[in-house]
Amino acid sequence: MSATEASDGHSRANIHSAAAVVVDELRGAILHNRLSGGERLRQDAVATQYGVSQMIVREAFKQLTTEGFLKAEPRRGVSVAILGADEAWEVTQLRALLECQALRWAIPNMLRGDFVQCARILDDLDRSDTVDAKILLNARFHASLYAPARRARTLDLIDNLRMNFERYLRYTWEETHHLEQSQAEHRQILNFCELRDVERACDALRKHVLATGDLLVDSLKGLPGEGR
Repeated sequence: MSATEASDGHSRANIHSAAAVVVDELRGAILHNRLSGGERLRQDAVATQYGVSQMIVREAFKQLTTEGFLKAEPRRGVSVAILGADEAWEVTQLRALLECQALRWAIPNMLRGDFVQCARILDDLDRSDTVDAKILLNARFHASLYAPARRARTLDLIDNLRMNFERYLRYTWEETHHLEQSQAEHRQILNFCELRDVERACDALRKHVLATGDLLVDSLKGLPGEGR
């Protein structure tokens, strides 16, 4: 490799690393409603805010658009994607399909340690007292359930959908009393996994994901400008 090629590779790595920082910051601001749905983001203003180049911000915008956090419009730049019933419904359907398949692959590979880890996460979730902690532990429980599937591409897709759904899940747990029912369903799913009952475990998971999505969709339909 020539010195020029090495320099170009290092430069691209720096751009990617800096863009990842901006992605994390903007995603967090959207999840915590510091950036509201429909709010427009100016590339130059964001570059100034984070002390980076517009090229880096452009890459960050592209990533967040792919994840569903931003919406790009021709000649109008990007805006924060609006929390909508239609999108929540679509993400719910995709989650149900992919997560049930991942669980179906995972159960035959599960070891005793996997069950113990999942149970501990649920105990921590019972004791959690902030929405942020609940969302983190909920995601950790589901990720631990699916990890034994050892299907990297599927797990990456699930993780991307989960991140996009987090802003919806935050709304559900802030505005409703969903956690108690969700925890009962979590424990039922885990019990079926321990019994190696693939069909009942997958059926319980599908109902769990769809019930959470339906609750959210119904809540969002009540907001101005929503409906499906």
